[in-house]
Amino acid sequence: MDIVKTGSSQTAFKTFCRRVEACVSQSGGMSKWLRAFGRLKTDFERVCHLLRALEKTTRGDCSFAALGLPNKETISKSNAKSDNESIRIRELGNECWKLRQCQASLAYFTAALFYASSDLQKALALGNRSCVLHHLQCFQEAAHDAVLALELGFPKDKAHRLHIRVGQCLLRLNHVEDARQHFERALDQLTSSGPSTSKLLSLARSGLVECQEGSTTSAPPPAWQCVRAPQPVLTADEDENGTPEMCHLVAAASNTVRLRNAGSERGWTLELTRDVSVGDVLLVDRPYASRLNKECFFTHCYHCYTRCQNLRPCTGCSQVGFCSESCAEKACSSPSSPAHGLGRHCYECDSLLPCLLLDNYAGWPKSSSESIGGTDVAHLAFACVADTDSNSLLDFVCRTGRYQAFVGAVARATPPAVFDPGDYASAAWLVANTEHRSPADLWQRTVAAVFLTYCLSIGGYPLTWFEDCGLVCDAPSPQNRRPDRLPASWAAACLLYHLQSVPSNAHSYAETLFPSHDDLRCAEVRALASCLYPSLSLVNHSCDPVVVRNCAANATCSLTALRPLAAGSELLDCYCAHYALQCRAERQAAIASQYCFVCACDACTHNWPGLSAEPLPGTRIFLKCPRCSKRFSLAEAKCTNCGDNAGRKRYTELVEVELPRRLEMSLSGHVTGNSLAWSRTLLEELAELLSRPAPAWDMGQELYKILLTLADGNWCMEPTTP
Repeated sequence: MDIVKTGSSQTAFKTFCRRVEACVSQSGGMSKWLRAFGRLKTDFERVCHLLRALEKTTRGDCSFAALGLPNKETISKSNAKSDNESIRIRELGNECWKLRQCQASLAYFTAALFYASSDLQKALALGNRSCVLHHLQCFQEAAHDAVLALELGFPKDKAHRLHIRVGQCLLRLNHVEDARQHFERALDQLTSSGPSTSKLLSLARSGLVECQEGSTTSAPPPAWQCVRAPQPVLTADEDENGTPEMCHLVAAASNTVRLRNAGSERGWTLELTRDVSVGDVLLVDRPYASRLNKECFFTHCYHCYTRCQNLRPCTGCSQVGFCSESCAEKACSSPSSPAHGLGRHCYECDSLLPCLLLDNYAGWPKSSSESIGGTDVAHLAFACVADTDSNSLLDFVCRTGRYQAFVGAVARATPPAVFDPGDYASAAWLVANTEHRSPADLWQRTVAAVFLTYCLSIGGYPLTWFEDCGLVCDAPSPQNRRPDRLPASWAAACLLYHLQSVPSNAHSYAETLFPSHDDLRCAEVRALASCLYPSLSLVNHSCDPVVVRNCAANATCSLTALRPLAAGSELLDCYCAHYALQCRAERQAAIASQYCFVCACDACTHNWPGLSAEPLPGTRIFLKCPRCSKRFSLAEAKCTNCGDNAGRKRYTELVEVELPRRLEMSLSGHVTGNSLAWSRTLLEELAELLSRPAPAWDMGQELYKILLTLADGNWCMEPTTP
């Protein structure tokens, strides 16, 4: 959908980019500018370099007006609610509805509701949306929208259609008396309005007959479901007397996981301090900050990220919606400490949101190989600062004196004593990979950081600009007094740090889609929000991971063991596709591009084949003898060391008989209460029986992930259009 506006379409951003280009030209052109810019050492120096250049071109302006940008009111007008825009979008929805493109039409009608300014246009959008929801058998949601449309003044000459629809929905929900009233109103309007279609009269009369007969049929199970499992419980260590660590990980299981410096190659990482089993929950993290992906603006709540068929619009802008009044209030409240991590809208409402979705960081032509941008990264980087109370951020910057934005990666020599996902100190300690970025890359992010700081300021975040240059352009230090307000240059430095840190540390909060309960084969993962999980960000990568991430309610994300692991083992997650699902070249290209390293895991080093490749011959699958623990080829009938055939026999029973049977049952929807426990036991046995790589083990892991999601994760049942 092309409804969501992004930064490159915003006049304010285009104006700012032209202003920056003029500064660069006056300084001798881009090549000369980048040579000087490349010598700067810290994020603070970089943003001050740009701010000073902009300040020189002003005529005495002493605020963000020196940036040459419009005020909030001007920006708000260009993205405000508009009945004309609502009508245009609703017509797009009608075109999709004629083609029975239900999901597209539903999104368009929701967008039309968001943009509507008058009650009439809101009513028309709600009426259209209720029609699609009724078709999708979302009866409760359809009735809600239709009733609200009537209350808002839906045209009287068409109101009978909504009354019939509400009556039909309420009948299906066994609200017989309420349904009868709506059918009667429809008949009254049809009779009094003169000529009417026989079909509508027939529907109203037949509905009334059903009501008079007192329908008591059981309400149908909802065809659509959105499930958010509660936050899982950490697997506790029975030994309460653990060894104190230099850094207490609030999100980790006690006496189980510790932070360790693995050297210059691997950096800081998490490792186990005790043996763990398959299914042990090792980490439960919440985001420091998060934002809904723009692709989900018209399908999910902007605060809690729940799938919602009838979102209610934000009262202050045309961009987002909420599942409830409670979520709307929480999203628009001021930041708190510690941060709760769910979606906030406090400093981005009043139509500022499109300015934050920077698909192009500095206005460079997108055809340029050096041009960079990313709406999700820019939005989440903004959130990391906007969701931090300004006084708390100011205290942190002044107190620590070793924030990466001001001193560079040297600040990572020592981690926080307490690593709390709700504490900004944890979010500000993550790797930024600045040393791997080119001057052109850092320059574009600097332009974006200053522009986002401007957005932060006009959104209401307390900042001070050029009023006191001696203070604003000095880095925080013990020699300087604490300012009363956060200097804009300091905030811009923080934003520049996050624009580098987010790509290397953010994770997706996601849900798994299933078309029906009877077929789990077509499961599809849908990314909902970009989240900065500080603790999860400490886990290193492998294309053959030993843990799996599982999302649950309130944007929490847990880390669960996929195999038995011994004390001292490093926790390894998968940043991209699993080796069994994507070829090495594609995996390594994705990793190098976003995370700035070349993966050297076993799967990459030895180029393990994926599940889609030719089946591995028996000579390349190795079993571990349960008697002597030696490896032997599957092509052998028994262990070549001790002659025992128990391992080969167990492989036949487990991999060739039981696994295919259970796999078929589970994927066909025959999931029982013990399915997850069985799959956990399966992985324990496969770990004892097989050496990696092993296709059967990979299939067992994929089955376990699906069952884990169904039992303890986020999933939606979204049937194909009826």
